[in-house]
Amino acid sequence: MFTIGNKENYEIDSKGINNLRGLAIDMIKKAESGHSGICLGAASIIYTLFRRHMNISLDNLDFVNRDRFILSAGHGAPLLYGILYMLGILELDDLKNLRKINSKTPGHPEYGLPLVEATTGPLGQGIANAVGLSMASCYLKTKTNNLIDYYTYVLCGDGELEEGITYEALSLAGTLKLNKLIVLCDSNDVTLDSSLKTSSTEDLKKRFESINFNVQEVESDAKSIDEAINIAKNSNLPSIIIVKTIIGEYSKNAGTNLVHGKPLDDEDMAQVKEKLGLYDTSFTVNSEVYEDFKLQVKMRGDEYYQEWLKKYESTPDKTLIDKLMNHENTYLLPNIDIDYENKSLRDLSGEILNSIAKNFDLLIGGSADLSSSCKTALGEFDTFSKDNYSGRNIYFGIREHAMGGILNGMALSGLRPFGSTFLTFSDYMKPSIRMSAMMNLPVLYIFTHDSITVGEDGRTHHPIEELMALEIIPNLKVYRPFDINELLGSYLEILKNKEPAALVLPRDNREISPNTKTSEVVNGMYVVSQPDTNDYINLLTNGEELGIVLELSKNLKEINIDNRVISVPCLKNVTKELKEKLLTKKTIGITLGVKEYFYGLTDTVIGINEFSLSGTKEEVLDYFGFTAKKLESKILELLNK
Repeated sequence: MFTIGNKENYEIDSKGINNLRGLAIDMIKKAESGHSGICLGAASIIYTLFRRHMNISLDNLDFVNRDRFILSAGHGAPLLYGILYMLGILELDDLKNLRKINSKTPGHPEYGLPLVEATTGPLGQGIANAVGLSMASCYLKTKTNNLIDYYTYVLCGDGELEEGITYEALSLAGTLKLNKLIVLCDSNDVTLDSSLKTSSTEDLKKRFESINFNVQEVESDAKSIDEAINIAKNSNLPSIIIVKTIIGEYSKNAGTNLVHGKPLDDEDMAQVKEKLGLYDTSFTVNSEVYEDFKLQVKMRGDEYYQEWLKKYESTPDKTLIDKLMNHENTYLLPNIDIDYENKSLRDLSGEILNSIAKNFDLLIGGSADLSSSCKTALGEFDTFSKDNYSGRNIYFGIREHAMGGILNGMALSGLRPFGSTFLTFSDYMKPSIRMSAMMNLPVLYIFTHDSITVGEDGRTHHPIEELMALEIIPNLKVYRPFDINELLGSYLEILKNKEPAALVLPRDNREISPNTKTSEVVNGMYVVSQPDTNDYINLLTNGEELGIVLELSKNLKEINIDNRVISVPCLKNVTKELKEKLLTKKTIGITLGVKEYFYGLTDTVIGINEFSLSGTKEEVLDYFGFTAKKLESKILELLNK
């Protein structure tokens, strides 16, 4: 007989771990799809973590200072779902609906369910998110009188550590000495295709020691894992606990890749359950195990929460913590008084960012080693570093992919983070941007050097296809302003909403058009230059091309081709009704990128569907026919005149 609530009783952990294994393989069997290997091999890690260490409040699941757990190895989702069932958050029917349409238990964890802190699945994303969550905790601790100070735990596989994003993110974590970040590695030496040694022979321990991590290697029993987590909690470095597991433990295919990604067959299922001491009946948990697990988590969480409330109540200034508790992370852009003459949009964007930062503590960010080019440095604020977590300028290093994933983690904590690089390098960030959009996180991506007018750097730096590539990501708003008026409108929309956005800016200086409007950015598309008659064509464009098109417009009118110029600073803001109102005449899109970019508005587009060349701005524009005179000839050809 077990003594329920006895924390030192590791025997009940063993029984609980086996019950969790049974639930997980039952889910996978019923779904006829899933990953049995990790569920049998890594159950001890997640069970021990939650029973003995996670500080969460079961009565306040959204508690702002709860510990965070990220299942970066998202294919182990049944383990997390089993834990949530044992905590009373999910029902048995939810477990039985694993991988079914609109269930609470999709094939990989999805943000939105209590205690599912991030959408994971693409390997490595969860690790980068965890680094971001840990960085956010460090920053917010300095801003909230220590009211935010949680641990971030992340479970990954040793195969996952082959992904480049994991090295990028964890290298930065070591540099920043994020000592409340604890990585739990399910180290079974097997990948989906074969044994790990086929593709990797590195010494994991030496690797992590070299990037400033506290490293432990332990067996997969509850006592060893528990003791290792306690040691990690007392380290002044981020920690990795390499837990030596057996993939598909107890299966006839244990220790091989054959058990990685499929349900157990009937014979194997029966013998595994017999070895685990479980009933043949599916979806059952021993009542003592269930009561003990929930009681342990609740007692520890209640005590932790009540202690935190006392600190909260005695804190004189609760403004920021109240905003975090109420998820108030929007910002209404005030009138900003800046000198905008003879400046590039990237410079003006930097000035706007700095103005916002003075009054908005939740704004924090940096660049992938390009802050001087992207103009994103917050001049009045320090650098975020191991010696100063109150700094608001983050030096991500040359780590675009990890920067995106880290920004997502920071947004998950309630911050409004931004990151910047050249538009052409957004390719290095696409998986992370995609996850921002999937979770609808208010991350701001600032991309500069947005077209072939970066000139001499050549085709490697000319982002011909990047606008289109960003635009087709569902739920991502892409803003491409022409001048300060549209730039202010873009910032206004970005900061008042809670959604991911990309702000795309040119390198060169920009004159201001008297007809551009801050207030029209919300509509996505508006008329900048009106026609003189009712017999006209529409010229559709955005960003720096608008300057060329306005000159083109004058030239066309001089040869009696009346036209109306339409600016499109945000394609996704354009409604069907607005399209029907403004695009009744023949419409020609003009873009320095691929023609498909404007196909949602018109199928007649002058663009560039080839890689560019190295040369001066003027030479490149002339070569591709993007001078007012050469565009005039193309328009005449399209109109058959």
